[in-house]
Amino acid sequence: MNVLYKYCDQKGIEILKTRELKLPYISQVNDPLECLPVLYCPEDKPAMKEQWLRTFNRNHISPPVNWEQKLNEQFEKGEIQQKLKEGLREVQRDYNRKSCLLSVSKTAQNAVMWAHYAEKHKGVVIGIDFNNVYPDTNGPSNLVMHSVSYSKDRPKMNILHEFKFEEYRKTLSIKSIDWDYEEEFRNIYYVNSLEIMQQQGLAHLKDLEGKNTWFLRLNPVSIREVIFGLYTDESLKSDIRKLIERQELQHVKLYQAEESETYTLNLKGF
Repeated sequence: MNVLYKYCDQKGIEILKTRELKLPYISQVNDPLECLPVLYCPEDKPAMKEQWLRTFNRNHISPPVNWEQKLNEQFEKGEIQQKLKEGLREVQRDYNRKSCLLSVSKTAQNAVMWAHYAEKHKGVVIGIDFNNVYPDTNGPSNLVMHSVSYSKDRPKMNILHEFKFEEYRKTLSIKSIDWDYEEEFRNIYYVNSLEIMQQQGLAHLKDLEGKNTWFLRLNPVSIREVIFGLYTDESLKSDIRKLIERQELQHVKLYQAEESETYTLNLKGF
């Protein structure tokens, strides 16, 4: 098994009811610098000319007769460097508006995570086996989750290199070292991929509080654990116990988070 943990507020019980995980758009996450690498432009005029020619070709435009002269003039003023940065940044922002993020943690015992993402210890944490995520498929059921790297410096991208999404995606698993307590694992879904997955019954688009929101369907077998917080209400615990009496969830194990002599919570099984 490859169990990772989703911290939830008290509404997290919906994951057990619907067996679906919400996939927020990257542009909606907490950190405004999330998935936005630093863009830099070397003073490399030949490379800049190649970049311009690629842009003309990509847009099926014939270069103007005086394009090199204009490039030289704008290069000296620093205008072209700024335009290229703005253009690539908009490509990145557009990608983030059309891409969804699945984020989970390696641990269910982090008191700060409980405070931030599980309604100050009143919610729950759900353990999901990512080796058995996808329901009713003829192909692999595992979902590869990528560990996040934490750094003091943001990743950098040379705007004079031809933009490739695969290279850009490599920067999407790097976050500020200030977030390292999360011990995050993640996967990123482009909307086009989710639309294909929807046809396969693996994803679902529905209205949530007036917004179209993507959800990943879960194989019931992948839901392995539910951990109650220090202050989870007894009525919520009772509702969850009733839910896991369903045949498809009877394998789910329950745990209670408890104080320890350190700041790492203990988990006691029922």
